[in-house]
Amino acid sequence: RDIEQQRASLMWRRLKKVVGVLLAGGGGCWHLSNAHFGPGNVAAASAGGFFGTEGKANSGSSPTRLLVGTYTQKLGHVDGKGRGLYGFSIDPETGTLTYESVTPAGDNPTWIAECGETVYVVEEAYGKPGRLTAYSVATNEEGRLALTKQNSVSALGPGSCHADITSDGRYIAVANYAGGRTKSDGTSASLAVYERLPLGSIGQLVANATHIGPGSGANRDRQEDPHAHMIYFAPRSKPSDGHALFVPELGEDAVKQYNLSQDGKLTDSAPIHHLPGAGPRHMAMHPTMNFAYVLDELTSTLCVHRYDDAKGKLGPAMQRVTTLPPGFADRIDDSVSTTAAVKLNSSGKHLYVTNRVVGDDGIIAVFKTSSDGRVQASSYHSTGGQTPRDFALVGDSLLLAANQDSDNIVAFKVNPQDGSLKPTGAVAHCPSPVALVVKHLK
Repeated sequence: RDIEQQRASLMWRRLKKVVGVLLAGGGGCWHLSNAHFGPGNVAAASAGGFFGTEGKANSGSSPTRLLVGTYTQKLGHVDGKGRGLYGFSIDPETGTLTYESVTPAGDNPTWIAECGETVYVVEEAYGKPGRLTAYSVATNEEGRLALTKQNSVSALGPGSCHADITSDGRYIAVANYAGGRTKSDGTSASLAVYERLPLGSIGQLVANATHIGPGSGANRDRQEDPHAHMIYFAPRSKPSDGHALFVPELGEDAVKQYNLSQDGKLTDSAPIHHLPGAGPRHMAMHPTMNFAYVLDELTSTLCVHRYDDAKGKLGPAMQRVTTLPPGFADRIDDSVSTTAAVKLNSSGKHLYVTNRVVGDDGIIAVFKTSSDGRVQASSYHSTGGQTPRDFALVGDSLLLAANQDSDNIVAFKVNPQDGSLKPTGAVAHCPSPVALVVKHLK
């Protein structure tokens, strides 16, 4: 009964916030990790060109679209072959992906945040600060997906890797993987927060922070300095308290905790620490209960934390489990496998994690969640390619996995009872895909 009351209270607070934003003429923004859309499937496109259907979109109801971010440069960790942001329509009956557009989007557009009809693209640059760029998303006269650049701002640090938007749509923040420093030199930031203007463009800088190291050093090759790997805004129980902001810090084996006030002031509090060498990468919140799921990249583990929405803070890890199937060592490092993405379905009953197994096809681990927030592994599935960097849930019936180093996107049907996956046979060939966003356009 207490759990049900907690769920009802949390859902009501979130509903009131969304309704308030809509009545004010705004547009509430939702986390990609908990964003779910109508049915769809995928078919074919290649790195050098596209095979299969190409042409005008269906003149009937607007089809579901898939927007794909890619690596465009050869870097130390990837042989980027992409040409920017790729747009496709998805035929939910046949699973055919129809190529619609490619939009040049600077160096390595490797993350996409969204709010309404605007997407915010993170450019992962090295040797210089990355960029955060706003694009309007619509269809052109031929009915194809079209992106129009609104404006662009500096991310204030190199290796930009993630962005998120507050639930009221007023602020957007970007994380810079290479923005941390062993000592402060005033030239780089781990995170930067900007205003988001009513029509979607990016406004003025309101706050920034630099994580000062050194890193934990437990993994000498990956933790020499701080490495902010994600930005995650979470709602507070009282909207007047602002927004909780969490930053999984791979270099420091911690989740940094901040609060962003309603007027854009950023304050920090004590971080939550993970085991040495764990390397926190991404996180997701349960959609109806106050639990957070933090993914450790370097040790392939998932940690469950309770979230106190009154204080805007996480508690210590209450559970820690491996994301790999039996047969792997109980404790591994990044020479064997690394994790990438973590997301829950709309009910929060099923949680998914991608594992990038070195030298082999990736693995999606499926977990079921319980009423106390804890998880239990229920099934494991090959991603059908190497280095599954991201995935997208299309409604609760389909999962699309982007395999970065196999240049493909593989479609799976989701079993509604246990969350397990079955390949549909639809495979989209797309160069260096690393970020997926599913959108419905008017």
